[in-house]
Amino acid sequence: MRRLLVLASAVLVTIGAAGACTATTASGSTGTSALASGAVGPATTQTPGTTPGTQPSRVVKQMLSQQVDPPGAPGRTLTLMRYVIAPGAKLSAHIHPGIQLAYIDSGTLTYTIVSGTANVRRGSAEPTPITGPTTITLNAGDAVNETGTMVHFGANEGPVPLVILASLLTEDGKDLAVTVTVPATTP
Repeated sequence: MRRLLVLASAVLVTIGAAGACTATTASGSTGTSALASGAVGPATTQTPGTTPGTQPSRVVKQMLSQQVDPPGAPGRTLTLMRYVIAPGAKLSAHIHPGIQLAYIDSGTLTYTIVSGTANVRRGSAEPTPITGPTTITLNAGDAVNETGTMVHFGANEGPVPLVILASLLTEDGKDLAVTVTVPATTP
C-alpha cells in the first residue's frame, strides 16, 4: 500500500533542456534541479509549466519523494528525483543551494565543471575530486557529489536517453538548483 501511495504521489513534469528545470514541491513552491537545467544559449518564449528557454519533452523529471525538515536536518528539504534526458539535450550551468548526489542509471553524461570541485565515483572505485574547468564523461554506474557554489552542467551527447537518479538536501524554500551565467568560452 505504501509503495502504491508513493507511486501515486510522484509528480511527473515534462520540461525542456534549454532552461532551468522546475518542480512543484509538496508545499506548492517551485524548485529547480541541477541536472535538469536547460541548454546554454538564448532564452525562448516561456509557456506555463516551463522556464525561459525550455523545450517540452527534452527532459522528463519525476519527483519520487520529498521531506521538509527530515530528522537530523532541520531547515533542509530532502528530495529524491529521477531524470530522463533526451539525446542532444544540453543543460544550463547551475549551482545547488546545498548538496546533490547523482547516480547515472543508464546512458552517458557529458559533464562539465565550470568552477569548483565535484567528487566523482566511477563504479565501485573510491571518490576522486575533479576540479574545473574540465569536461568528463560519466557512464552507467558512476556517481557525482555536487555542493554549494560549484558551477557545472551536463549534456546527453549519446544516442539513447540518459537516466539519472538524484538525492538533494537543500535549504528549505530554496530552489533545488540556481541557473548561473558563465562566459561564452566555457568548455
